[in-house]
Amino acid sequence: MRKETLFEQVFNLSLTPTLVMENDGSVLFVNDALVHLFRLSKEEIKQRNVLIHKELFQIQEEEIEPVRSEEETFVLLKKQSRPYPAHIHIQLLKQNSEFNEPLLLIQWQEYSSNIEKQEEVIRKMKQYKQFVQQSQDAFIVTQHGIIQYMNPAAIQLLGGNKKDEYIGRSFLQFIHPDHFDTVHERMRKIMSGISVRPRAEVQLLTKRGIVTIESSVTKIKFKGNDAIQYIIRDVTDRKKYDEMASKSEKLTMVSKLAAGVAHEIRNPMTAIKGFIQLLKASKEYNEEYHDIMLEELNRVESIIQEFLTLAKPKKETMFEVKSLQKILRHVTLLLATHASYKDCQIVSLLESEDIPVSCEENALKQVFINIIQNGLESMTRGTITVKLEKRGEYGVVTIEDEGSGIDEATLARIGEPFFSTKSSGTGLGLMISYQIIEQHSGHISFSSKLGVGTKVEIAIPYVQEPVNV
Repeated sequence: MRKETLFEQVFNLSLTPTLVMENDGSVLFVNDALVHLFRLSKEEIKQRNVLIHKELFQIQEEEIEPVRSEEETFVLLKKQSRPYPAHIHIQLLKQNSEFNEPLLLIQWQEYSSNIEKQEEVIRKMKQYKQFVQQSQDAFIVTQHGIIQYMNPAAIQLLGGNKKDEYIGRSFLQFIHPDHFDTVHERMRKIMSGISVRPRAEVQLLTKRGIVTIESSVTKIKFKGNDAIQYIIRDVTDRKKYDEMASKSEKLTMVSKLAAGVAHEIRNPMTAIKGFIQLLKASKEYNEEYHDIMLEELNRVESIIQEFLTLAKPKKETMFEVKSLQKILRHVTLLLATHASYKDCQIVSLLESEDIPVSCEENALKQVFINIIQNGLESMTRGTITVKLEKRGEYGVVTIEDEGSGIDEATLARIGEPFFSTKSSGTGLGLMISYQIIEQHSGHISFSSKLGVGTKVEIAIPYVQEPVNV
C-alpha cells in the first residue's frame, strides 16, 4: 500500500474533524468527521475559503497569522462552534515538495477541562511572548552560539531594521574583542550546567558603534532544544553619566583633601616654627625641643606618604590567585606579638576548605593589618576574632573587636578622608582600604555597638573552580 493511500485512510478514519489548508485559506483536504460536523459534503467545504467564510469556520485571519508567519508552531482557539463549544487547534505542517508554501492543519475538538488547562498554559505563554515583544530590554535566544530569536528591542540595539539581518548569525561576532573570551566561556558554562554570575557587563559591536550592555543569562528550552536566553539592557548612557558623576565627585574630593592636608600639615609646622624661634632666641641647643620637632616632622612625612598612596593612579597590576587563609594566617601571626604587648589576643576561625582569590597579596595584607590594628588600638585588653567563610560567591572576612564601640553618627563617617576616632589618626588608612577592596571587586561594611565592640566584614569574590555536572 502506498504511503499516500495509507495517509488518506488514516486521515478519513480519524474521529477528530480535520482539514488541511494553504496559507491563502484554500481548503485542500477534508475528512469525514468534519463533513459530519458541518453537515456539508467534502466538495462543498473545499469550495469555501477558510479566511472568507468566517461564519462557518469560526477563524479570523489575524488568529492564524502567528502560525502562518512561523512565529508560532500552533495556536489554540476557543469557539462557540456548532453544534457544541469547541477548541480549534491550528498547526503548521512541514513543507511538502508538492506545495510551494507550508500548509496549515486545522482540527475541531469538543471542549474539555484538559484542553481548557492547555489553553490556560498557552494563554500565559502568549502573555509572556507579548511582554517580550513589547519589552524595552533586548531578548536574544541562541543555540550553539547561533541567534535563533530576537525581539524588536534587540534589533534596535544592534542597529538593524529587521530580524532577518541577524537570525542564523553567530552572537559572538557582535561581542567586543576585549570581552569575547569571557562571553564564550560563560556560554560554555551555562550549557554545561555550571553556575555563573547572573549579570555581566560587556561591550557590543553594533551598526551604531560600540555600546555597553548589562546582560543576564538563563538556560531555556527553545523549540524543544537547549538554548541560552539573554536579557540585555543598554547602559551606555548610564555609564557616561556615572563617569561624569565620578569626575565631579573626584573634584569635590580633591578640594576636601587639599583643605585637609593643609590643615593637618599646618598644625605640626606651627609647632616646629615656634620651637625654631625659641632656639633662635636662646641660642642654645635643647634636646627636648629637638625631639619634639623630629616627631612633628615625622608626622608631616606620614601624612604626605598616606596622601600620595591614596592619590597615586591605580596600576594595572596582574592579580594572582592566592589563598585567603594563608594571607590571614600571615597577618595574624605578624600582629600576634603586638597584640600581646597590649594584653590582647587574636583568635583565628578559618574554614578548613581553601578559599582562593584573585588579588594583589600585599594590598590585601595592608587592609587586614590596618583594620586589626584599629581594633587593637580601641581596646585596653580583650580579643580580636578573625573569621573566614564562604558566603555565596564571596569569601567573607569578619574582624570583630571588643573595644568601646562607635556611635551611629561616627560610624556613618567611617572612610572619609581626615576623619578618625583616634586623636593622632588621619583617616586616610581606611579610605585607602576601601579603595583596595573596590579594586578587588569586593566591599567593606561596618557595624558597631557602644560598649560592646565593632565588627568589620570584608567580602571578596573567590575563584570558582569549574565543576562538571
